Amino acid sequence: MFPNKKIVYIFVSIGDENAKISQDVKKKSFFENLKKIFSKNENVIKENKSDIYQILDKLTSSISKYSEKKCYCFYLNQEKTHEKFITDIQRENADRYYVFPMYPQYNLEMNKIANFFSLNLYDDIVEKFFWIKSYGQHPIFAKALQKTIKTVLKKNNLDEKDTFFLFLAKSPINYSPLYYFESEITCQNTVKAFPYVEGILHFFSDDIHDFKIKEVKKRKNVIIIPITSLTDDYQTKEKLNDFKSYLEKQKNHVFITKTLNQSSYFIRSIFDIIDEKNFVSNEMLLM
Repeated sequence: MFPNKKIVYIFVSIGDENAKISQDVKKKSFFENLKKIFSKNENVIKENKSDIYQILDKLTSSISKYSEKKCYCFYLNQEKTHEKFITDIQRENADRYYVFPMYPQYNLEMNKIANFFSLNLYDDIVEKFFWIKSYGQHPIFAKALQKTIKTVLKKNNLDEKDTFFLFLAKSPINYSPLYYFESEITCQNTVKAFPYVEGILHFFSDDIHDFKIKEVKKRKNVIIIPITSLTDDYQTKEKLNDFKSYLEKQKNHVFITKTLNQSSYFIRSIFDIIDEKNFVSNEMLLM
């Protein structure tokens, strides 16, 4: 894997979908913000813990310790950071830049990020960008999910024969058959390690009542497994908690697995993905 060459890792995300709202909040006066902090201290702490930017910064910091490589984050919606990112990346002058999307499955939104790079970076830099293809099908990703699920089973003394897996993925803004296919493959590869478990994949929308409860009722334990992202940002947490509450009303015992930004196994192993040529390509920028 080019041991004598300079390699940089870039973790990319659209970022906070409500970025404009966040900026409006920051425009409040000092005294208004101070009042909010003292009156709703618990809520402020909770929001900070699920801030997408803080989560990814912590994730890349952990990863850089294992890889001993320079790691950068890029958020398309956080325009104020674009100029510094461009300057830093071009100054690195690396031999290769490996780009890790924060979505395990191929997502059309990544093309927007790819287009940004192609328009704002020098051609000789863009040619060195190698995108990690969908790693939802990669054995390392599946094994990381399996380890996380096994932790939930063991911690709560759950019998596989009484347990149902509910995989949750975001409904994509732009229709992509490949996204649906890769999400399904991710679930199939994960369930292989659990011969007695039943499970389904559900793409959640804003209306939770589009979820069919019939199949889940068959078993008393339900484990919700988010495969929508590597991180547990506030939007993902909100959706997961909605489903948890909805299922608990049906008298199920419901558990939620941690997302992979909290998995030490995944953090240590993620770079093994780039050793397999089928999972790395610089053609994505041409799409």
